[in-house]
Amino acid sequence: MTVNATGSNYLNNISNTPSKTDQSDDPLGRDSFLTMLVAQLENQDPLNPMEGTDFSAQLAQFSQLEQLMNLNDTMLELKTSFDESTEGNVMEYVGKKVSVNMDEMEVLGGSVSGGSYTINEPSDIMVSITNDQGNLIRTLYLGGQTSGTHTINWDGKDSGGNIVADGTYNYTIMANTGSGFVEVPSTKTGIVEAVIYDNNKPYFIIDGVSIDANSLVALYKDEDTSPPASIADYLGKNISSNAPVVLLESGKVSGEELAFELDAPQDAVVQIYDHNDQLVKSIVLLSDETKEGTNLVEWDGTDQAGNPASDGLYYYTVETAESVIRPPVADLVSGIRYYNGLQYLVMNDSGRLVSPNSITSIN
Repeated sequence: MTVNATGSNYLNNISNTPSKTDQSDDPLGRDSFLTMLVAQLENQDPLNPMEGTDFSAQLAQFSQLEQLMNLNDTMLELKTSFDESTEGNVMEYVGKKVSVNMDEMEVLGGSVSGGSYTINEPSDIMVSITNDQGNLIRTLYLGGQTSGTHTINWDGKDSGGNIVADGTYNYTIMANTGSGFVEVPSTKTGIVEAVIYDNNKPYFIIDGVSIDANSLVALYKDEDTSPPASIADYLGKNISSNAPVVLLESGKVSGEELAFELDAPQDAVVQIYDHNDQLVKSIVLLSDETKEGTNLVEWDGTDQAGNPASDGLYYYTVETAESVIRPPVADLVSGIRYYNGLQYLVMNDSGRLVSPNSITSIN
């Protein structure tokens, strides 16, 4: 679920209309208008009294003025009631378990707000920051970090040392625990400890980190708060992951073809990397070889030179003229696979492997 701010924005616009003020600050209020009208009647020429039509017109103007002022008062009361209700609704999340998106930072006047991530084990961390066009602005190499929640310390500058324009920037966290960089889930799940306001905007405090309340994506019932006790509890469940890996064993690629989604037929390049983030092979697809929706491409387990690639874990990205993505996967967990001392979930149809740390949702 999300926190809808549409109504608040609409009523904020209403607040820009003239507001109710004291009569001393409003010389053309109700009382002033009536005083002027009575004075006009008292001082009219008895030999040339005011026409009845003129008097009726002025009374109509007064009636319209009164109705508009009453309407303005009503809308201000409605806005106040709505603001109090919205604030109360946000406060109701305190003590609740929620999931929030954590992939945006705000830049205003060179000052950066937001930006945090959570890792379950010590890892080397790399942060990629992109603008609203999806263009890479800067890559931060944060080095070794302990498990837990961390704040991203970005100075608001691009890779050339220039201060970026004000706006919203997205970031992607990549973590390496010793077997290559994998993307850290962009969602965070935890208990809302408090709600604070900054520039009249509500923020959740989760694990000591402030997170925009509008990033709320899920609210959990009490019975949903217990995570799986062991990796075996994932068996038979449908899960999603944004960091599936491909196993190459005895020269054979496990599972089906490499899958990815496109909005329309277009040129695309499938880039295959090893666990050290070294490019192994590029598969170029022209627009007449792709389609809208799900696309499949086969990797024969060889490198760019046509030589057999080493057995191990690989991942792939898809590059188009618009973006570079790492395709997610959603499937039924059909097994558990141990590789190099680590546990992975086997996705039923695709055959992809998924680390429990990269799971983004469980159904």
